[in-house]
Amino acid sequence: MKKNNGNPAKVIAVCGILAALSIVILLLGAVLGIGIYLAPMIAGGSLLLIRRAYGVKYHVILWLAVSILSLILVPNLEQNLMYLCLFGCYPIFCPYLRRLKKVIRLLVKLLYFNAVFFAVEMMLMLVIAPGAVDSIFFIILILLGNIVFLCYDTVLPRMEILLIRYLGKILK
Repeated sequence: MKKNNGNPAKVIAVCGILAALSIVILLLGAVLGIGIYLAPMIAGGSLLLIRRAYGVKYHVILWLAVSILSLILVPNLEQNLMYLCLFGCYPIFCPYLRRLKKVIRLLVKLLYFNAVFFAVEMMLMLVIAPGAVDSIFFIILILLGNIVFLCYDTVLPRMEILLIRYLGKILK
């Protein structure tokens, strides 16, 4: 899809609608209590169309806007941090990581995920709820988190193709 930066009112309108959609997804994840990891994944994936249609600059601005609004409006801190540090910004870095060789790319992705995931979870466990989680449970959480992240990484390009196919006509 060709980058269409000609009409700023249209770009702002589309970005505003996608920001509202992302905030609603994050709010639903927090209210229902089942979306601590799923809601940030879906909200981050919903912004893929902006990068393709209008460029990386608008994608970064939209990610920052949704991150700030989610910190203000969404009550679940863990979910907000997962969106801010991991699933919201990962689609921005993903095209740059595709340039690396396959093995190095996989190692960099897993290193990034584990560093951010470990930092967020440890901060929450040590600062907010010390002693709430057993170490065995934490290891299982990290292992399952890696599996889910690899699935998310596999689904992300396919999600982008579907968004472009069905919603790209609106942006033309």
